[in-house]
Amino acid sequence: MLQFSSSDSSAESEIAKAESMRRRNHLRDKMRWRAVGMFQAGARQSENARELNVHRSVIHRLLNHYQTEQNVSRRRVSVLRRIITTADDRYLL
Repeated sequence: MLQFSSSDSSAESEIAKAESMRRRNHLRDKMRWRAVGMFQAGARQSENARELNVHRSVIHRLLNHYQTEQNVSRRRVSVLRRIITTADDRYLL
């Protein structure tokens, strides 16, 4: 059971901890964007990790991905398309 204190930040922290404990594998996009926002506001990676109740390496990888891709989504878009040549078509027929 969660106990909320009077300050909003500690209440949000408790909610974040409860959400991260409920999810076992990865952070949701909402929490990922929150981590990026905290980083841009000047929070250190260790503070981010403590706030979201994840390991610091998770935040490190997230921020590296954000800095290269400008996106925090886990969805990967396949860049390479499968190209079938006419010779391949003939072989398949």
